[in-house]
Amino acid sequence: MPSKWSIESAPNIKMLINMIDTAGGIDEDENIFFPVERTEHGFLKISKNKLLEHASDGMSTSELYKRLLEQVDCSEWSNVSFDVEIPRSVPDLLDEEGPLT
Repeated sequence: MPSKWSIESAPNIKMLINMIDTAGGIDEDENIFFPVERTEHGFLKISKNKLLEHASDGMSTSELYKRLLEQVDCSEWSNVSFDVEIPRSVPDLLDEEGPLT
């Protein structure tokens, strides 16, 4: 499913260009840099009993979250999706990660 910033949310290409132009997303050479978001999904497996054990030990959900993040490297990743987004500004030349948002 596309995000609210996906180019698919524009009714047509001319409207997309107008939206980008209004937001200042076109540079002095009339170039548009479309941000692309890549999302990967994976699963972390933990038993219900282990969660109950953490609960009885007084672990908070914040602590559980941190512990699960430590296991992310062990997860298998799949279901990659891409979303081409509407640029909301011209990329900062010093910012190699893309447009400022």
